[in-house]
Amino acid sequence: MTIEVGVPEDWTPELALTMTQLLHRAFRQGFPVIAFVRKDVTPDQLRSIYRRIQDLIEEAGLQP
Repeated sequence: MTIEVGVPEDWTPELALTMTQLLHRAFRQGFPVIAFVRKDVTPDQLRSIYRRIQDLIEEAGLQP
């Protein structure tokens, strides 16, 4: 199966490649958890969000 994902035009090629690699890894290992955030999110805020989600997944015993 091929899934095509469009990325915003202002993304750098490195960011688009990183997102592609993360999505491939997520699909190989389980179902991805994707959070949509505003453009002005800081890296620290994004890490905090995903850390909380990861903790919830682990506590629920749903880690692949």
